[in-house]
Amino acid sequence: MRTSPDPLASLGLAALLALCGCAPTLDMNVERPPSQASSNHADSPLRTHLAARIPPGESGFYLLQDGRAALAARLALAQRASHTLDIQYYLFHNDTTGKMVAASLLAAAERGVRVRLLVDDIDTADKELGLATLNAHPNIEVRLFNPFHTRSTNLLVKAWQALRERVRLNRRMHNKAFIADNQIGITGGRNIGDEYFDAHHDLAFVDLDIIAAGAIVDALSQSFDQYWNSIAAVPAAALPVKAGEDRLERATQFLQRFRAQQLDSDYGRALTSADPIPRLLAGNTRWVVAPADLIVDPPEKVLKRSKSTSKLLIGQLAGLEIDPHRRALIVSPYFVPGITGMTYFEYWRSQGVQVDVLTNAYAASDVPVVHAGYANYRIPLLEAGVSLYELKPLADPIGGRLRDLGSGSSRASLHAKAFVLDDEHVFIGSFNFDPRSARLNTEMGLVIHSAALAHEVTAIAEHAMSPERSYQPRLVREKPGEILTKRLQWHDVHQGNARIFDVEPETTPFQRGLLRLLQALPLEEHL
Repeated sequence: MRTSPDPLASLGLAALLALCGCAPTLDMNVERPPSQASSNHADSPLRTHLAARIPPGESGFYLLQDGRAALAARLALAQRASHTLDIQYYLFHNDTTGKMVAASLLAAAERGVRVRLLVDDIDTADKELGLATLNAHPNIEVRLFNPFHTRSTNLLVKAWQALRERVRLNRRMHNKAFIADNQIGITGGRNIGDEYFDAHHDLAFVDLDIIAAGAIVDALSQSFDQYWNSIAAVPAAALPVKAGEDRLERATQFLQRFRAQQLDSDYGRALTSADPIPRLLAGNTRWVVAPADLIVDPPEKVLKRSKSTSKLLIGQLAGLEIDPHRRALIVSPYFVPGITGMTYFEYWRSQGVQVDVLTNAYAASDVPVVHAGYANYRIPLLEAGVSLYELKPLADPIGGRLRDLGSGSSRASLHAKAFVLDDEHVFIGSFNFDPRSARLNTEMGLVIHSAALAHEVTAIAEHAMSPERSYQPRLVREKPGEILTKRLQWHDVHQGNARIFDVEPETTPFQRGLLRLLQALPLEEHL
């Protein structure tokens, strides 16, 4: 028997379609002039300084662990650029640090520096006017990557479009790069936003970036060009909002005043003192000189499902043939190994390789559904002999102080993405060890072949893996009757005392119930 459509549902759908029909759209016919990075900047002061520090044809690196140093380095590169700035990010917030970076880009453009800003469109709906204003400067061009064609801040409209074009819009550009004069670049885990730079009062991301200089920067610039000139990159001129010269002038004056005020604050003075760029350029801080490989997904990954992984980041990483023989250390905030990852871990353990994984505890995770995907693998991972460490949302006081997570934060969350293999090879980039990074989003990262840098990253990870800072899940096997059962316990140290938890630490019954529900959902390929 056929049933008639629900009149309320039909009315709701009609209203939604009408709402979508009234929303403005991108002008997809806007011109997309190609442009490329140029390495012919012989008169760049950055190039002159680097020539005295890094041998010709080689690459130098410096690790950015501290959030304030990471922001200061970006601001310093914008200030010192004399020809070009190429900026590529997944998120670019309109908060304190976002405004400071925008002010620095405008100041560079005023000096005649060509600025190219490429931002993924996942979070730009309420930032269109600001992006259009930047784009109004004659020396700045902004492009949106893989944009929503219908422009609306209405969540229902966005959800309808995301459902209608779910294959394309579910794939995002997760890359992060900040390149000055094609001489120095920064890449890693940080987006542009307060929580990444110790400037947020409620949340601090524990993250890692790497400053790269020398020969490897050409590869970073070539990758940027591929994305910039991709069919998926749409100029901000296509937006339905426009900004004139008057608005650009007002915005420039406001942002310059804002930046000056921030730099004159306690946080701004902390930025200035943490800035590593002057010391690196002057030779007071040494570069780690080492060979490296840039591995990066092709921009076409967002447009279609790849039948082969050889051209993807994961395939490029496998092609480097640097499988561990002694130890594999993995730092990933969103860790869902999948069948392929489990196969690698089981093989490595069968060969006697020590495998350690640092990820977020449930209480520290900002994406519970991804933690649910990880939770499904905890027992199999422990059975395979993998050691797991789950970062606490805040560490206990140790030696009279909290660990270095930024002042005033009430919650910390791991956001760094790094792998260290055999204390010789280290990956730092945007890639999370999960299906989304492997198959859906575009990612990038540097594989640096340096024992010194590998040791530095290992020390940071092991500091976070200590029992005062992380919970360690362990497997408990019990046989009260005829059936063998397996369950988890979490071990840590609190104020010098060892503790054991039989449930996820620092969680409520409701949170644990939600986790069990999420674990049962067939969402792994999207995590």
